[in-house]
Amino acid sequence: MQKELTIKNLINLKTRLFLYISSLFALLFLQTFCSNICEFIDGLMPNQLFRNLFIVFIIHTIFREFLYWFFQKKKKNLSLPRQAYFLSIISWIFAGFVAFILHYFLYPDFPILSHIRIFLSYLILGAAILSQLEYILFEMRYKEISNNINYTFFNEKISRRVIETFLIFTISPILTLLLIILRYNTEGIINSHVTIDVIYIGTLMIFIAIILSFAFGRMLKNDTKVIIENINIVKNGQYSNTKIINRPDELGEISFAIKNMSMSIKEGIEQIELLHDEITNTQKEIIYTMGEIAETRSKETGNHVKRVAEYSYILAIKLGLSQEEASTLKLASPMHDIGKVGIPDNILNKPGKLTFDEFEIMKTHAQLGFEMLKHSKKPILQAAAIVSREHHEKYNGLGYPRGLKESQIHIFARITAVADVFDALGSNRVYKKAWEDEKIFKLFREEKGKHFDPKIIELFFENIDEIFKVRKMFQDI
Repeated sequence: MQKELTIKNLINLKTRLFLYISSLFALLFLQTFCSNICEFIDGLMPNQLFRNLFIVFIIHTIFREFLYWFFQKKKKNLSLPRQAYFLSIISWIFAGFVAFILHYFLYPDFPILSHIRIFLSYLILGAAILSQLEYILFEMRYKEISNNINYTFFNEKISRRVIETFLIFTISPILTLLLIILRYNTEGIINSHVTIDVIYIGTLMIFIAIILSFAFGRMLKNDTKVIIENINIVKNGQYSNTKIINRPDELGEISFAIKNMSMSIKEGIEQIELLHDEITNTQKEIIYTMGEIAETRSKETGNHVKRVAEYSYILAIKLGLSQEEASTLKLASPMHDIGKVGIPDNILNKPGKLTFDEFEIMKTHAQLGFEMLKHSKKPILQAAAIVSREHHEKYNGLGYPRGLKESQIHIFARITAVADVFDALGSNRVYKKAWEDEKIFKLFREEKGKHFDPKIIELFFENIDEIFKVRKMFQDI
């Protein structure tokens, strides 16, 4: 079992070098930045200002290393890259305090506003802008070291990340411009020099924002590409080849859900393949067994599929289908919900009403069942594939998954729909109690020509006594 990753794993020597080299380059800009926002600092010699900044850099580096050591273990409900990002912000705020105190004691004659501006420069350039760049570095590094570790707790949102970045790169330039204007207002100088400084600062801000946006956009593009590839992999039946995106936000959650779904489908298919030998000996028994797989997962008895099979056979014969067609439907109809093997248990066995998103996932069982069975050349399994995909279509075209209507819906599916709904409504399920017969009959009359084929509903009522005999014969114990 692989140990949980820590800050020590995330921030290796290469990452540290990048962080501290970027901090050194930041000193060069801080020298100009501080001079532009404060006339008193502008009066210092360049070597004095650089010396002060370098002292802060050394103290900042030591404090950052202390943070990495002290907060090395991953915090609960916080991804490792975001934890490192917060530590980066804290270190830059600390650096700002150190700069404030250093200048306060070195230059006691400077007004307090001058020291505050030094502090603000570290907040703008370090805690705001540079920390955002470091955040992307942490995320990229985490992807390198987490091949065998997957996020399972998705509490970060892309929308929040975008808002954070937008606010930082909106407020920072505005605050910078205000500080520059305040400096030259204080001196009573507003001329071309101010304009050049504003353009210089603004251009650099924009350049950094472009780099950040490009890097973040490229990361999102690559991760989205992985999700699309995962969907195509599942579509092509290669259920074991899906990839996990190590992100603690929506993209990571989607990839994790696809992985779980594909494994559920794979497990369901493997269960079907394990029954191959029995299929060769007795096709009828294995069809019932396969139909019961889905019913067992949803805590329903195997007698449900037997009753649906018998009801379907009666209605098929009464409708005028041949003996062969009716027998094929009898063997195929138990497979109508086989796609439920790919539905997560927390949705399949939820005792209450499903949410919109949960119901959308539940609806996929129709297409999943078809995908499982469509490759078979056996007539019974071909019929089962059709029934699986179309038994939730409605006569008026308002069903799913394809919105077929009337004769567009295969006759096998139209028959199975009546048989399945009658038995489902009349049985206890995890999410409801069994309906009384009169309530079911009332619904059938109301849905005649809407949900159900009107001819099949008429045959259902004409042969209700025979249907009741089947229900009694295969009643749940």
